[in-house]
Amino acid sequence: MSLLDGVGHVGWWGLSPSQDLTTYCTHNKGAAPLRVLCVGANDLRHVLEMMCSGREVEVFMMETNLELYCRHLLLLSVLLQRSTTMGLQEKTELYLDLYGNSLVRNATSKFVENSVTSFIRMVTDEDYLKEVLPMLDMSLLKFKERDFMEGIFKFWGATDAQSKAAFPVDQYWDNRVRSYLGSRYDAGKNIFDMDFSMKLKERATLLDSKEYATWRKTGVGFEVRDGVYDSPNRTLCSGIIKMIGGAKRLARGYWGDIVCSPYLSHGIFSPLKSMYEVRNRINVRTSSEIAEHNLMCLIYQINTGKKYTKPPKPDRFSFAGNTKEESDKATLEEVTEEEENEEDQTVEVAEKVEKLTVGGNRNKKSALMELDKPKSSITVKFLPLGTMEQLSKKQNLLKSFDLIYLSTSQLSYFTPELTAILKDDSNLLIENIKYIPPLTTAQEGAFLPKLKEMATAAKCELLGSNDDKNNNFHLSFHRVD
Repeated sequence: MSLLDGVGHVGWWGLSPSQDLTTYCTHNKGAAPLRVLCVGANDLRHVLEMMCSGREVEVFMMETNLELYCRHLLLLSVLLQRSTTMGLQEKTELYLDLYGNSLVRNATSKFVENSVTSFIRMVTDEDYLKEVLPMLDMSLLKFKERDFMEGIFKFWGATDAQSKAAFPVDQYWDNRVRSYLGSRYDAGKNIFDMDFSMKLKERATLLDSKEYATWRKTGVGFEVRDGVYDSPNRTLCSGIIKMIGGAKRLARGYWGDIVCSPYLSHGIFSPLKSMYEVRNRINVRTSSEIAEHNLMCLIYQINTGKKYTKPPKPDRFSFAGNTKEESDKATLEEVTEEEENEEDQTVEVAEKVEKLTVGGNRNKKSALMELDKPKSSITVKFLPLGTMEQLSKKQNLLKSFDLIYLSTSQLSYFTPELTAILKDDSNLLIENIKYIPPLTTAQEGAFLPKLKEMATAAKCELLGSNDDKNNNFHLSFHRVD
């Protein structure tokens, strides 16, 4: 059992809480725009925080897979849906559904299907992209990368029946869990509880044990309302090269995280003290409730430019001690979902995407998307895959970045060549490993000394106090040459 068997080959979400990265740019007090490089962030969590910072920021993003760029485009479009089309609550629920669920509601699946035409237009028509989503810049991507993204969007546009056949994510998820646990599969519930109790309970105190175990078993992390979660989240589909039948083939399936959870980005930290309330040794808030409120605050501020001041929803114990008169005031709204009657079909893992049709109906003409402009001064630029080694060779980028962010999976880039593009007296931020359950005590203990060794070679020094338990979300290094 290797680390990749659990964490996965493709990261669909970050392994640390979201933070406003502009707070690490202490050398720049706001007189000039900030330039931030994010390498392997896997999601938009830090971008959302920076959109609420009030600073003018230029964010360069480099991911490991083009599917992640497609996901970024999708989730940005959810955030910026016009208020006349989609309310704040609906945006939040849709975002969480797409972000962290292997199976989604039928309405969520239809949203993706109906948006595909607009996404294809965005990656193929720069003028349209500037008109509808001017904060996003894909001009640096290669043409073949945009063509590949178009193919990904076409796969997303498949009807539910086709999607269930080409991407039976519930089967893929169960196969991954079986492969990871091996002979311990029948004791899965106990294994999930042990991972939670031995490491995550102490470090992510707001993480809910039952939600975590449910996600480990099914891949569904956010059931924000009563509904039927049975449509494959085709945005979590990717391909890797594997040995199949003695030959290297493209294996298409779910190759993401099955041990850490999507709660880490938005569901284990809150600025509100009330979120940390405990009754009878149980958190009054679940991880999904915390993530919902945190995202609602971010989305509201992104769309309006104002702070979200409404209190969180009542917690799960709110009606426990109420009188009958008070309880009668609580109403349960039933939400009906369309149910699919199509039977799942088993297909080869390497099924070609080209066989699927966009939207399932060639005669149907989808309306192009119209989005609101965010109340922030931020630009996001996608970098071509595998270009990190080339950045230091560009004279216009030397000592040009106010901050560089590296995820744990991209530590190999922590080199003198990388710090060459960092401004004097600027910081380099590295994601911590404290929320990765499969890591052994020895591996965790070797992490910080290894980073310090790499920092010395890269002419950086560690900032702040960092003990052996690495009690920070991220580790900050300062350029000293």
